Amino acid sequence: MDVQQDVQQDVQEVLSGLAEQLRAWWPVPGIAISVVDGTGESAFVTAGFANAESGTPVSRRTRFEIGSISKTFTAVLLGILADEGKLDLDAAVADHLPWFAPNGGSRAITVRHLLQHTSGLVAGADSMPDAAARGYALRDARTWAEPGEMFHYSNEGYNLLGLIVEQVTGESLADAMAGRLLRPLGMRDSAALITHEGVDGLATGYRFLRDDRPPLPSARLAPAGFFEYSAADGNVLATASDLGRFARMLLGRGTLDGSRTIGPERFRQIVTLPADAVDSGYALGVDVEVIDGHTWLTHAGGMVGYRSYLAVDTDGGHGVAVLTNAPGECQIIDRFARHVLAVVQGAPADPTLFDPERIPDARRYVGTHGTTPRQIRVEATGDGGLSLTSDGVTGRLYDSGDGRLVCDHPGWSAYHHSLDGRWLHGPESLGSGPSAPTAPPHPLAGHYRSYTPWYPSFSIVQRAGRLHMIAATGVEAPCDEPELVPLDDGAFRVGADPRLPERLTSGPALDGAVLWLDLDGCRYTRSFREQPKP
Repeated sequence: MDVQQDVQQDVQEVLSGLAEQLRAWWPVPGIAISVVDGTGESAFVTAGFANAESGTPVSRRTRFEIGSISKTFTAVLLGILADEGKLDLDAAVADHLPWFAPNGGSRAITVRHLLQHTSGLVAGADSMPDAAARGYALRDARTWAEPGEMFHYSNEGYNLLGLIVEQVTGESLADAMAGRLLRPLGMRDSAALITHEGVDGLATGYRFLRDDRPPLPSARLAPAGFFEYSAADGNVLATASDLGRFARMLLGRGTLDGSRTIGPERFRQIVTLPADAVDSGYALGVDVEVIDGHTWLTHAGGMVGYRSYLAVDTDGGHGVAVLTNAPGECQIIDRFARHVLAVVQGAPADPTLFDPERIPDARRYVGTHGTTPRQIRVEATGDGGLSLTSDGVTGRLYDSGDGRLVCDHPGWSAYHHSLDGRWLHGPESLGSGPSAPTAPPHPLAGHYRSYTPWYPSFSIVQRAGRLHMIAATGVEAPCDEPELVPLDDGAFRVGADPRLPERLTSGPALDGAVLWLDLDGCRYTRSFREQPKP
């Protein structure tokens, strides 16, 4: 074995150790990692199970749904079609989809706006599974930001891009993407359409068994269930090695093994940040970051039952594809994948970066929050962690992976925890002084549920005199616990920024409690059980 093989073997062993440690700390049934450079795949690691019930291990041929990493595929495909002269990235969407006339046609949303998530459209209602129906439902949409004014991530925008692909090619999105990307790149075990006919070799996806409270790192899982998907915001399933080939094309700035996939100027446009970005931001279908002088191209992907991450250092010359069948909201996978890329390029392995008991910047949480009778004491544990004590009982605080904390204290486990001047936990807003006076129960306050697997339930709580929407789980659920702002038309804006497009409208009330809500076209009904009590 020569020196190069020794180095590769060492990297393989280190990554295998990291993968097993990740699975020991977090609910990750199975994982596959492909590490690539300009010449090929330099390391490949698997751990765990493609199906935990049968004990089927993850293998080189195991396929995963890659979720929103599909958006990078869609952006490259649009670039290829632009090279073919089939469309102009700065053309109005309505030029290709004549029925699309948001704001009465007064604001021209372009293909580029959709690619950049600057159209002002909603993030995604997920109220209908069919791509064409979802797109047509937006024909008369209203936005509150001028196109290009504000970044607002929109799955619905990318769904529209898939419809444009079909309009300009006369082919299905799956055929257009397979013919221009998957087959030319040699992605033989991948597909651009998720159907029952294509489930052979697909890992079983998993969800959290409970969706009504924040999952602890030890949370139990259940099979997520399979459903078909064709929209351009998440239509690709792939093996880790196949996604590694796509990463190599990005490393080659549009070329793979000497064969060009997309023109150099078009590729440059895809990875060029908007003029108002500083050194990191969303370009066309990909996040572009400058880290220690190196340009990284990244994208996370969450589906119901799958979490994936793609990271490519175009200056360092390496790329990493990490695919899992962990719950789609399990954002710790993103942190893990980024560390894998750093380790591959010479950084020391440090599994404490994804240890749920080690809280980033733990000291800032320490102190006594609230006043009797609702008071907690948060203390450092000496191992980089935190404990929470209330009513004589002590629990452990954990990193949730998305910037918030979760707790195993029986009285403080119903919601995520965060600190923003005051300690926030569901309806609680705890500071050194007394909390705001308790307001009469609002008709909207309560827990709501829907059959959508993307965003299955949420609570509306009254916190310091304001309403907030809080989701415990859900791939498309927000992590920022947005405020619900009442509007003149009786609806509520989801979020404080007046340019945000998401709207919540209420149905009828019975005995002082609203029975159902509509969130951008998706109906939620009040849960039969009471709102979680802290």
